[in-house]
Amino acid sequence: MEAATQYRKFAPSDWHLSNFTIASSAERQRSIAHDVRQQSQRLRNETESKTQWTQHSTDTNLQSRIGDIHNWKDTLEKTLADTETEIDKLSEHKDRTEQALEAKTLPLAVVIECLGLREQRVAIDRVRDEVESELHKELEVIEGIQSVLHQKVNEAFEQICVLQECHQQLHSDLTDKHMALQIDTECEEMKNTSDTITMQVDPTRIKKGIVTPAQWESFSTHNTARAESEMRSSTHLREATNQSIQQTTTDLEAQWTATAYAFRRRLHEMEQARQELLWQQKNTEEEIAQVQAEIGGLEQSLVEKTPPMMVAQTRLENRTYRPNVELCRDQPQYGMVTEVAEIAQSQQELREKLAVAERALGSLQRTRERIMQDLAVKENSLAIDQQCMRLREKLTQHPKAHELAQPRPPKKE
Repeated sequence: MEAATQYRKFAPSDWHLSNFTIASSAERQRSIAHDVRQQSQRLRNETESKTQWTQHSTDTNLQSRIGDIHNWKDTLEKTLADTETEIDKLSEHKDRTEQALEAKTLPLAVVIECLGLREQRVAIDRVRDEVESELHKELEVIEGIQSVLHQKVNEAFEQICVLQECHQQLHSDLTDKHMALQIDTECEEMKNTSDTITMQVDPTRIKKGIVTPAQWESFSTHNTARAESEMRSSTHLREATNQSIQQTTTDLEAQWTATAYAFRRRLHEMEQARQELLWQQKNTEEEIAQVQAEIGGLEQSLVEKTPPMMVAQTRLENRTYRPNVELCRDQPQYGMVTEVAEIAQSQQELREKLAVAERALGSLQRTRERIMQDLAVKENSLAIDQQCMRLREKLTQHPKAHELAQPRPPKKE
């Protein structure tokens, strides 16, 4: 066809038409190209401005975000430091409470030993006296104090665990904030001419676990709010623990005073009873000596009545041998009969009085024996309570509430 066209002859009008068509087409294509160039230039300017503005807006957003992270980082650092301080304070109070609890071991052992010793009292002295009542009260007070302090130790331990959990959460959040701050700072410092920029595969994907700004802020708000709430609880617990230590120490010291007063009063009563028994023993022994002497006198009098009786009876017997009419109931006869009767009456009265005196002596000796037994009981009880008082001298070295623990030295930075 091209060969046919090559040898074909055209009319002048075809030639003019061909020139016109080519010129018209060229004009049209140049016009289109011009429009494309204008549109391209405008589009380049628009996209450049839009890209610059978008990049500027991104930089501004990153700077704002960096500021937000900085603010939260400072807040978290302060809260974390406050939490560490509160953990140290609560741990100190826990140690102090444990020392206060441990310090009740000696008083408990003393009161139990005192009660055990007083069980060695015998006979009438095994009495439920004021001392025993106060010792049982002291035992109840100490056991109650141990229960309260043990509870406070457990509460402090649990609160420390909660604070450590808050500390761990804050530390994790702060670590994430540092990493995010580093990443966003690097992103904010990136320029179009940076060496680290590259094309990425699907950078606009939504990664699993992504959160909204509200959720992001709520997470840190929750962490700090919970830590602050637990720190307030810890402060209240420390105040309550300190108050418990002070109150229990005051209660125990008051009970010690009451028990010591009861001991002193009982010792005074027993010493008075002992002195009374010693006085009674002395007087009884003196009376026994006098009764024994009187018994001796009565026995001597009885012995002394025998010769006169023998004389009187012998006279009467001898006068029965008077002969005949001489055997007369004369005045001497009546006198001797009366004498025998009087001597016999005297002997009878002396024997009766001797029996009375011997019974009195027996009663006095039994009384003396009872006095001596009761005196031994009193001396045993007195020795026991004196031993208890010596035992309780250990309580004077018992630490006071403010001496239980000294504040810990501050941590070195």
